[in-house]
Amino acid sequence: MCSWTCLILAIALLCLPWLQEGSAFPTIPLSWLFDNAMLRAHRLHQLAFDMYQKFNLELLYISVLLIQSWLEPVQFLGSVFANSLVYGALNCNVYHYLKNLEEGIQTLMWRLDDGSPRTGQIFKQTYSKFDINSHNDDALLKNYRLLHCFSKDMDKVKTFLRTVQCLSVEGSCGF
Repeated sequence: MCSWTCLILAIALLCLPWLQEGSAFPTIPLSWLFDNAMLRAHRLHQLAFDMYQKFNLELLYISVLLIQSWLEPVQFLGSVFANSLVYGALNCNVYHYLKNLEEGIQTLMWRLDDGSPRTGQIFKQTYSKFDINSHNDDALLKNYRLLHCFSKDMDKVKTFLRTVQCLSVEGSCGF
């Protein structure tokens, strides 16, 4: 076993001076190496930029889906709380604000993308989560939880919009 290893090592050592002469490896011009590296760096930069743009569009798309998923439930909540103190807060045109925000984000998406509208499946809320009989405490607690979810979703939309603005508009970030 050792004899084979020794033989291979001896052959490698005998061939080493021949490999070091440079005739075994052709010399590649330095300019070609730099040109090739620059082409690859440019391609990687373009791929990174494309991924960056898709990320921005994806955040906006998720925001639109969140907003669209709340359009009908917000209208329904207005009727659930029609005779309570909560109605004043819900009646301040929340639905219209949501619609305006949806249109504004879709305009942003159109401007950031190639101008083609994006379509997708809209999440539908199940209205079984709303309790029209809001006179008992269980129903009020259930509806309160839904309002809390709405608040959290709108905070996500705000965060997504802030992130896209920071990534897209120069000078709009704190760093």
